[in-house]
Amino acid sequence: MSQTKYETKNISDENQSRLHAGLLVALMCAYMLSANVAVLYVLVYDFLMRIYMAPHMSPIYLISTFLVKIIGAKEKLTDENAKEFASHVGLTLLFASLGAELLNQTTVAFLLVGFLSVWKIAEATKEICFACKFYELLKSRNIELESL
Repeated sequence: MSQTKYETKNISDENQSRLHAGLLVALMCAYMLSANVAVLYVLVYDFLMRIYMAPHMSPIYLISTFLVKIIGAKEKLTDENAKEFASHVGLTLLFASLGAELLNQTTVAFLLVGFLSVWKIAEATKEICFACKFYELLKSRNIELESL
């Protein structure tokens, strides 16, 4: 018996992703203004829950989903695989910034969070996801990411 593998394309709402990015930027700005490490822990928790557990365990995801429903924005679907790759890149930057903060390298942590903030600002305001573009570049070169 032959098995046929059907590829299902995961899709997500671009409006929800943009609102989520805006809320993340607000938290990252709160960290950079207050230098409170607890904000980094909240950001790491949010990314971990959204990527590895379930999105409904992520408080920022829940808030952004609720706000999209209140606004009543028309659903705009995009490829979730690229967004998942971007989330892994963001989580890596947040882990690096948390490590830098724990090693008393606050300047390095601020630079990493600031870099991620610029990416998220571009995503929230201009629908430009740099990590998604990099993912698409890898796909166009036939480079498959097996696991993240």
